[in-house]
Amino acid sequence: MDDTTIRLRQPDADGLLDWTRPAAAAFGETFGTAELEHDRHQLELDRLIGAVDGDRWVGTGGAYSFRLTVPGGAEVGAAGITYIGTAPSHRRRGVLRQIMGWLCDQAADRGEPVAILWASESAIYQRFGYGIATLQSSFDIERQRVRFVRPAEPIGRMRMVDRDEAVRLIPPIYEARRAQIPGAVSRHDAKWRYGLLDDKEWMQQGNGPKFMAVLEVDGTPRGYVLYRVQNAWDDRGPNNTVLALEVLGLDPAAERAIWEWLFDLDLAGHIKGWRGVVPHPLLLELTEPRRLGLIVRDGLLLRLLDMPAALRARTYDTAGSLTFELSDAFRPANAGRWRLDAGDGGTATIDRSDGDPDLTLDTSDLASVYLGTFRFADLAGAGRVGECRPGAVAIADRLFASTTPPWCSTQF
Repeated sequence: MDDTTIRLRQPDADGLLDWTRPAAAAFGETFGTAELEHDRHQLELDRLIGAVDGDRWVGTGGAYSFRLTVPGGAEVGAAGITYIGTAPSHRRRGVLRQIMGWLCDQAADRGEPVAILWASESAIYQRFGYGIATLQSSFDIERQRVRFVRPAEPIGRMRMVDRDEAVRLIPPIYEARRAQIPGAVSRHDAKWRYGLLDDKEWMQQGNGPKFMAVLEVDGTPRGYVLYRVQNAWDDRGPNNTVLALEVLGLDPAAERAIWEWLFDLDLAGHIKGWRGVVPHPLLLELTEPRRLGLIVRDGLLLRLLDMPAALRARTYDTAGSLTFELSDAFRPANAGRWRLDAGDGGTATIDRSDGDPDLTLDTSDLASVYLGTFRFADLAGAGRVGECRPGAVAIADRLFASTTPPWCSTQF
């Protein structure tokens, strides 16, 4: 096939519906005017790109502008890659590579040292240097099997809220916690209003309507839950399924109180958790944690665009130095030999080096340890890092240690 007819082009505001069609076809979905008008509130037009063959769109890609929390509580700019899709007629013709290259170059030009995404298939993105940056968990437990190991002191009260009140009360709670959780991303007002707290019928996808409740202690919000209820009745009576979309509190006591409230909802037969933290606190709080049927899988994927800037942004657990040889086929500027020197204050410098390397690894492997989800020892066990100096893996693990499990609950 002649691929010289394929070129990149940015869509204009009036042509967005046509632009979405390759991604919809790739996922076997339909995307109509209602969904598009809803998404317009969140899309950043200057961050959208597509591939055309003649005058027909055959590929799409875009990005959101995020701030990503990294170990130590600092933030980095992050390009949230989205709307990736290639028309089935144009697969394996370099369309995705062109789009990913454009998005990475734009993000780097904007001073964003990392790119992040949720992958439909992880294998697609590993070849572009993405690594698993967070894990996520899900569970499904019969309500009658829920028993807590120890009783907890009741705190506050739960109050149902509508969208307008939720927009006012919930984002400050999230922002307070986001600063403490590596992997968490910023959420602008449109994301809250039209994404997380909105509930058009087409957004329900068979899971029932969305509800929002806030935990208040002495009149002050301390936590919240977003959940759906899938209504179900049979000859034995009610058997609703409650799907917890997000449970977040300012402290563990607040989150425990919210879970207890959810597990006590009337008419519920099953409680499901979605995109939860790993390890999940309920594993230690329930008498029969196995009943959760907890599933752990890959979560957010991360790509180091400006590797030195990304490593300088996070903090390090101890003082020390590490020289590593990095391979990066997709962004060669990151490749080569580097020396990281961390001081007692947790900050580090990173510069080119001509010294002997302590470790050799690929940029996708470095991405997997960047937030602290995996250790260098995990990479070594999987044959994904080379130890050139005895003890270098242990030194790297001490440097990159992070006490707070990385987690991202923001879908984009």
